Amino acid sequence: MTKKKIVFKEINRIINLTQQQSKQILEMLETLRNINAVTDDKCPLDYEQICKLDGMEHQLADIVGAKVECEHGHYTRWSGSYEYK
Repeated sequence: MTKKKIVFKEINRIINLTQQQSKQILEMLETLRNINAVTDDKCPLDYEQICKLDGMEHQLADIVGAKVECEHGHYTRWSGSYEYK
C-alpha cells in the first residue's frame, strides 16, 4: 500500500447551494452542536446522533465537491484524507 502525500492548499470557492442543501447544512451543524454539548459532560453519544454522522460525511462531501479514495480509487473510511475533486 502506498501512502498519499497530503498537500494542503487554500481553496477559495463560492458555493451556490440549493435550498435543500442549505437546510441539510443547518441540520448537520445542529447535530454537531448537540454532540459537542453532550460530550462536554462526558455523557455517551446517542445512537441516533451517530447514525446522522454517517450521512453527514457524504452530504458535506457532495456539497463541497470533495472525495476520499484509497490507492485503487475507491471510497475509504479507514485511510486517506478528503481532497477537492
